[in-house]
Amino acid sequence: MTSKLFVSGLFLAICTLGYAQTATPINKSAPQLLDEQKDLQSQLLPLDSIIAIAIKNSPSVRFQEDLVKTAAAELDYNKKLWASNVIGFANYSGGNQNIVTNGSATGGTLSSSNVTTGLRVGLQVNLPLIELVGRKPRINSYKNTLNSTISKKAEAEQSIKQLVIDLYYKLIYSGNLLSIRSEAKQSAINQYSIAEKQFKDGIIEIGELSRLKTIEVNARADYEEAKRQFSTNYSEMEPLVGVDVQQLIIKK
Repeated sequence: MTSKLFVSGLFLAICTLGYAQTATPINKSAPQLLDEQKDLQSQLLPLDSIIAIAIKNSPSVRFQEDLVKTAAAELDYNKKLWASNVIGFANYSGGNQNIVTNGSATGGTLSSSNVTTGLRVGLQVNLPLIELVGRKPRINSYKNTLNSTISKKAEAEQSIKQLVIDLYYKLIYSGNLLSIRSEAKQSAINQYSIAEKQFKDGIIEIGELSRLKTIEVNARADYEEAKRQFSTNYSEMEPLVGVDVQQLIIKK
């Protein structure tokens, strides 16, 4: 029970510190706190859920997503670029303008007709040679660019996944180690307290008391190192996943 209180105290201190930096006095619910009676891993969201949160909030993944959208838009635009070679036109003639068209001549007589007024519309299609021979390679180039950006996005997601997995198990390990070091520290303190009384009563000699004191000091140092490791892993999780660690704790 004593070791659980040590671990609980650290958990509560970290949770309270993180919450105090962002919370306002009103309109804020209390943060989710870790339960010292339960295993740390059982209180956190499943690893897959934490990975999904980290990928969603990753700036590098969002950057690659934008590149994918840009490459897809460029591919779509170039597929439709042939339409730039199709030109529509319309014009209207009126007034006293005359357009004379020659007809057939019979016996020295020239047959002609006049178009003086009217609306003319049409469609002009140009087929440049470069469009005929270069369209397929150009489209393939843009497809390759799109595929490359999709691969880079998948690579960024995989990198985030590996980082989260590594830090997740470091956090679990450091939490368990902290609990063990806490038990060892409390045991060493209790043994030294008993040894002090025994020394005063003349039951043990100074050498034995010194040995137990060394054990106690080492146990305290091991506990502080374990606490440092846990605090570091806990603090590194937030910038990696992009949300406060409290949001990774299963709501009760």
